Amino acid sequence: MSRNVIGFFLCMLFCLLSAGAAWADGAVYAMTNALENNEILVFHRAPSGGLDHAQTIGTGGGGSGLQLAGVDSLGSSGSLQLDEDHRFLFAVNTESAAENNGAGAYNTDCQQGTITSFHIAADGTLTFADRVFSGGLFPNSLAVSTRRHGHGDDGGHDADDHDHDHDHDDTGVVVYVLNAGGPEAPPVCHVTPGTANTPNITGFRVDAAGHLIPLDETQPIDPGPATGPAGGVSCTAAAAHGFSGLTGAPAADFQCGLNPPSFPRSPASVQFAPGGALLVVTVKGTNAIYVFPVDRDGKAGTPTVTQFPGPALPTPFGFTFDRQGHLLVTELFGSATSIPAGAAGAVSSFAIVSNGHLQPISSHVADGGTAACWIALEPLTGQFAYVSNNLSASISLYKVTTSGLTLVNGVAATAAGPNDLATAHEGPGASFLYVVAAGTGTVQAYVINQLTGALAPTVGGSGLPVGRSAQGLAAY
Repeated sequence: MSRNVIGFFLCMLFCLLSAGAAWADGAVYAMTNALENNEILVFHRAPSGGLDHAQTIGTGGGGSGLQLAGVDSLGSSGSLQLDEDHRFLFAVNTESAAENNGAGAYNTDCQQGTITSFHIAADGTLTFADRVFSGGLFPNSLAVSTRRHGHGDDGGHDADDHDHDHDHDDTGVVVYVLNAGGPEAPPVCHVTPGTANTPNITGFRVDAAGHLIPLDETQPIDPGPATGPAGGVSCTAAAAHGFSGLTGAPAADFQCGLNPPSFPRSPASVQFAPGGALLVVTVKGTNAIYVFPVDRDGKAGTPTVTQFPGPALPTPFGFTFDRQGHLLVTELFGSATSIPAGAAGAVSSFAIVSNGHLQPISSHVADGGTAACWIALEPLTGQFAYVSNNLSASISLYKVTTSGLTLVNGVAATAAGPNDLATAHEGPGASFLYVVAAGTGTVQAYVINQLTGALAPTVGGSGLPVGRSAQGLAAY
């Protein structure tokens, strides 16, 4: 081989390596959740953890806009999710109608929600794959599991009723959506009978083309009575008005439990436990946690329901799992006995034992913040957890051990209206935390100190709506 040819190949190899180094292997995704035009912002993640905007792409559906509050307009966690192999990204679309007289409430919203799937390219950018009906009203959270075996192909349709060609290999990816709207639509609405009017989880599998194919599996979620006390959380108009003083949520015109659901009432999050054999749902209105068994085909069975005893109103919200498979749950009101309740945020941890029952490990470990709602685990060692306190503009740091949780720093970082969190790592030595700061329309980025868990700011991203709708974050 001539020197010129060898030189050419070396040059090509150098260019390829340089391009790979420029993109590394990471990306961060943030969702605008904008009314009628939901979009995903794609950021390239540098090896140092800093962000650089790479793409903006529409979901094909509509978000909620200013729904429950400007800095928490979905009242949930996990509205944007990756599969574990980073082949697909999934997003919810509440399909909320136009604002009600410009007041920011959507009480006559009749739209069934949708889910969008995207293919992820090697450089982290997205290509639209599919959009399907979610099986209910106001989808606000997603769970994704990769199951290492095949399934039969039963076909399906997208949200516009166009036929797909499903003659593709199954990916083994199973998706569940939490539909938080209900238990009934306003009288002016005409929606699908049955569970489509009820809070529920609905399952899908994903083929190699990224199509979402219904599993024909829907399980109801009980949000509690539409009026009066619901597991200790009142859903009367007066209570909604009082709560609005804490959140800025719609008050007198807000019809509790319809579509959208009121903030203190709605189911908050759905997520698979490690291994994919259990599916967990948190429900604010009844202070309950559901644990569903999931069979080898991805179908959820009858749940075990754990309800927090009164008079405390922990109101479970977001959650994650530690390295031992323990459930770490944020508590909006911690051990408070009434709402509104400031500076009452907390986190509890549980072991999931036989038949889906929860065994407490650490109970109501307070962080001193207001509206502790989202939680993320440090991805390399798993010894630290971060919690965003939406209404006290802070990120709290916890130490995670086999014996439970310990608060390390109630204010490890600050952000304006922080909601969703995500973590990523670069090789074995560096990990990062990302935060949607809905108040400023930005994604804040931090390098995590592996010894102490402390957060050092690095270059973040911008371009989200400011103080209006931004919610949803995923990273790798």
